[in-house]
Amino acid sequence: MKSATATVKQPAAPDVNAAAGLTITEGLANLAQTFADHQVTVARVTLKRLRQTLDHNVDGVELTENATLIEGRFDGATITIYCVSPMSATTNAELQTIATKAANASQHWTEPASRLTLVKPPAESKSRMLGNSKSMRELTADIRRAARSTHVVLINGESGTGKTTAATMVHEQSRRSAKPFVAINCAAIPDTLIESELFGYEKGAFTGAVASKQGLFELAEEGTLFLDEIGELKLELQAKLLTAIEQQTIRRLGGTKDVKCDVRIIAASSRDLQQMVFEGKFREDLYYRLAVLDVPIAPLRERRDDIPVLVRDRLVHEQTRADLPNPIQIEPAAISLLAAYSWPGNIRQLHNVISRLATRAEDNGTPITAAATRKEIARFSESTNRTLKDGSVMLPADCRKLLPNESLTEFTTRIKRTLIETVRNETGSMKAAAGRLSFDRTALTKLLSRLISNESDEDAAAA
Repeated sequence: MKSATATVKQPAAPDVNAAAGLTITEGLANLAQTFADHQVTVARVTLKRLRQTLDHNVDGVELTENATLIEGRFDGATITIYCVSPMSATTNAELQTIATKAANASQHWTEPASRLTLVKPPAESKSRMLGNSKSMRELTADIRRAARSTHVVLINGESGTGKTTAATMVHEQSRRSAKPFVAINCAAIPDTLIESELFGYEKGAFTGAVASKQGLFELAEEGTLFLDEIGELKLELQAKLLTAIEQQTIRRLGGTKDVKCDVRIIAASSRDLQQMVFEGKFREDLYYRLAVLDVPIAPLRERRDDIPVLVRDRLVHEQTRADLPNPIQIEPAAISLLAAYSWPGNIRQLHNVISRLATRAEDNGTPITAAATRKEIARFSESTNRTLKDGSVMLPADCRKLLPNESLTEFTTRIKRTLIETVRNETGSMKAAAGRLSFDRTALTKLLSRLISNESDEDAAAA
């Protein structure tokens, strides 16, 4: 049976050498046109390079809050494309490759023309994760430890917890920080394309391979290759990846020679890879090769003390983005509501909520109210319903895990708190939750407060 990759038409890769004579204006405009050639409408293209951020806005296209972001990184340059039209998974994968190539090419582009907007970079340009909870202090220590090492790193965490940011921090604090950081989301690339994306191909390897192409292993030479959602890889590709990691060599599709690659691997997954090994869905040998250094990231509901800091930081971001003269205010009661919510989508969901609330606050100049916040949270609660048809309620996946160094008392406290908060969010109120759990409402409220207080005391003692 023929391989499925033999029928896939690959886009022509941007010629880095041909880009040497381009200005940044021309380079970003050409990239927007390349996306348009793929039937994808672009509102803005942003280049971050040499501590500068430069925007190219496409005439006549309005940037919406639901824009899809495609990002390419190479050797200190990051290009972000804001797409406002839908696209297939295959097109998304092709455009991610083009974005990475463009980031590589951008090092040859000359200084910006007048059409670009030069944005003053933040005081601290490196990636960061905010918070001072026990979980964040442990994460910071894990990242620092991983950065000092040369071993493979495995980052575990739910979707939206900041795994890509953590991987970037490991790279930026490592001895490879001056070299490329190349990222790929294994879940966003079709199975028929991902092998060629990782390992590259030779001319004539399949229909449409009109020229040889470097894979991401080669693009990340002497730097870091970040494999996000590695649990989505098929078993046969897992075997090839294991060989590449252990031998530090790859072979392009259609090639006959091995290519040496000096690359540090950071992998991440929102799925339980150990459970996948048990189920036969992930190779045991690859798991143990990846999990040399584990970096677990706690979900947002387990570090609620960090939420006020994250909220205020995002409001500063929204103020800067909207070019507002005064800070966006928020009522203390609104922050309390945000801190009490369970955040199944974690930081990504929190940012979405704050962006929507801030947009409304910009319109009338009033503070973000508790009523508006409650309404926004309710909207998400409806879309992430955990109640099944038979009336049972799905608890978060981490409720079946005993966390590292977690005692029986700590585990019981965490499970009870998660149970109460999940049911409260699903039923819409503490009164309804008390009815669902057959518990006195006042007693249930006091129990939740005590559980929250106990966790805070444990964090303080650990500090």
